[in-house]
Amino acid sequence: MRTSPTLVAFLGILPCATLCGQVTLSNGTADPSAGDALTLSTCSWVDPGPAGTNITWAQPDLEVLSTNVSNYVSAASTGLAGTYPNATVAYDGGGGTYLFYREAATGYEQDGFVLNMYSATCSDRLLLLPYPLSYGNTWSDNATCTVTDGSTSWARTMSVTGTADGWGSITLPAGTVTNVLRVHWVENMVDNQYDPPSTTVFDYYSWYRPETPGPVFSTSNIDVTIFGFSTSDSSSTLLDLSAIGMQEVLDHAIGVRVMPNPVPDRAEVVFGLGAGERATIELLDVSGRVVRTSTRAIQVSGAQREFIDMVALPAGAYVVRITDGRGAYGTSRVVKR
Repeated sequence: MRTSPTLVAFLGILPCATLCGQVTLSNGTADPSAGDALTLSTCSWVDPGPAGTNITWAQPDLEVLSTNVSNYVSAASTGLAGTYPNATVAYDGGGGTYLFYREAATGYEQDGFVLNMYSATCSDRLLLLPYPLSYGNTWSDNATCTVTDGSTSWARTMSVTGTADGWGSITLPAGTVTNVLRVHWVENMVDNQYDPPSTTVFDYYSWYRPETPGPVFSTSNIDVTIFGFSTSDSSSTLLDLSAIGMQEVLDHAIGVRVMPNPVPDRAEVVFGLGAGERATIELLDVSGRVVRTSTRAIQVSGAQREFIDMVALPAGAYVVRITDGRGAYGTSRVVKR
């Protein structure tokens, strides 16, 4: 459960060791939503390091193998809502390739895919991240899907077990990201296409920072066994934080909280500033365009509140940005439903 922010937290007075243990992932704060365009680099695999509290994981030197942009759209925009009625968001791989997910208050779920003549529909979705999720929480789930390749269909069963096994900071090539929660999960997938069935085991470590879509860094080990022969692949994935404001993620000089998140109509923005400052409150879309702006003079030091009308805005991801006359700033990602 989230701990209510205090005045000192907003003003950035307390050290990370005091605040970071409160890291909690919830709907709209950790998963990609419609409108997100994430630049991801595939890197060589690295040791994920230890579990625990107040850890500083160090991955400053990563060998980048390739980079691509992952685009997320609403499930309704794919034209496949009739086949995937429960999905709310989809990864758009281009050329009619989609991976479907469901965002809900209880978690982020995997809900099938379409890849040319190869597709899957699930009667029971797989829970990838439960919400709320804090350090020490564990979960497990099972799913059953029907996979079709051309005229051939077979049953696919999946199971997942996971735990939020650490919190702290992670040092990446661009700098140190604080207030992260590490999640370790293992997925077992069985395809009953052949006899014996083929199996795939995915072993992931992912570092999440609330208000950042998707993990800022992750490692993966994938083991596949088919016809008695096994093969494996290992890699890591790095999120380009510059696209969502790297310095804002790292420095976060002004503490910002948006409620509720996701937002159905009007967002309440809470931030900390001292008397005499002049605050500029902006709402940016995913392209960086300012779609709402206002200014106010701060009369009394402490927690400030501002409301942003989002009724007429399209559904998708946005960023609230607060700046003052001294050049300090802070941001918070918000999703409009």
